[in-house]
Amino acid sequence: MAAPTVLHIGEDLCRRIPVMETAGFVVHQSEVKISAIHIAFEREADYSAVVFHNDVAAIPEDAVNEARSLSQAPFVLFQNPTVPSDEVQFDLVVPSLTSPDVWLLKLRKLIQDSRQIREDTNQLRQDCTATKSQELRLASARKRVRPVGPDAIWRGSSAGSFPESKPPQAAAPTNSAKKRVS
Repeated sequence: MAAPTVLHIGEDLCRRIPVMETAGFVVHQSEVKISAIHIAFEREADYSAVVFHNDVAAIPEDAVNEARSLSQAPFVLFQNPTVPSDEVQFDLVVPSLTSPDVWLLKLRKLIQDSRQIREDTNQLRQDCTATKSQELRLASARKRVRPVGPDAIWRGSSAGSFPESKPPQAAAPTNSAKKRVS
């Protein structure tokens, strides 16, 4: 499996990027600007995680929303409790002073769970598409009517839709007809 790729948005005042790189992550860094976030996603379309921090100032909500619109990856916040932030927007919130061993483990688990969820979702979509396709084929087969040949009506059959009819037989003379003739 390829190394997880992380987008770190904002300054790295606490030196978390070298810690992630030492742990085997590939880390790209972006400024907290919409244009810079777009450039980062043009470079790498499929990040394993997107990391923010509010070490000095609150994270602009539009930056989080824009990154969220560009990525299905989990979002991580390295939190400074003295700076307000909307923690609901993040999949993992790492409190300040958390040991790198702990947050690296949580980050790996989050990425692994996220990948598994995406794989399961893709499999469910494929299964759903296959089921819909099969249902359409079955519905179409039920609606099909066997064609009736142009001679079938005159022969008394219509490819099994109606019971076979028998050709008329010559009428046997009745007793009353025999009496009149003689």
